[in-house]
Amino acid sequence: MGRSEPTIADCELDAVDERFLARLAHSGDTEAFDELMRRNLPSTYRLCAGMLGVGADAEDATQETFVRTWQSLPRFDTSRPFGPWLRGVAVKVCKQALRKRSGALKRETELTGREADTVAANAEETSDLADEVLEALSQLDDSYRLPLMLFYLEDASVAEVAEALGLSSGATRVRLHRGREMLKAMLEEQGSDEA
Repeated sequence: MGRSEPTIADCELDAVDERFLARLAHSGDTEAFDELMRRNLPSTYRLCAGMLGVGADAEDATQETFVRTWQSLPRFDTSRPFGPWLRGVAVKVCKQALRKRSGALKRETELTGREADTVAANAEETSDLADEVLEALSQLDDSYRLPLMLFYLEDASVAEVAEALGLSSGATRVRLHRGREMLKAMLEEQGSDEA
């Protein structure tokens, strides 16, 4: 009795592309999904950390991203690339986390002012251009920060960024351009010679 579809056990993992793994996971193969998770964990965490800050919030959002991805696999179009779809799920999870914590953070900041002190202390410690860029990036609105993060930090193409954020390619290009201009202006204002 032969099988019509190969399974992850039939494959050399390093030679298997993500589309094949996504098709297997879509059909319920948990080992294929585990491999997709393993491959995408670092980039998903970087994206969540970029949106939420390094630490427990980013770890929770990364975990929630994979839970939601597993639950949503039946709706995944296996003819499309898995990475941009996963990044779209991560962005939605992070936006939801930001909405939840924004009220609490505002109240805490008003009461203690700790966040302002932390930002000031971190700004004094960092003089490296990369740190300056990341700091400036964190100050941008999500509509510009997210496309820049996906494009430059996650090496996503314009089409992949557009898909992840639910935008047209044209709108994505505009946001990337405007985001770069805003970053450049912020860095010039901070006195960075390499802006």
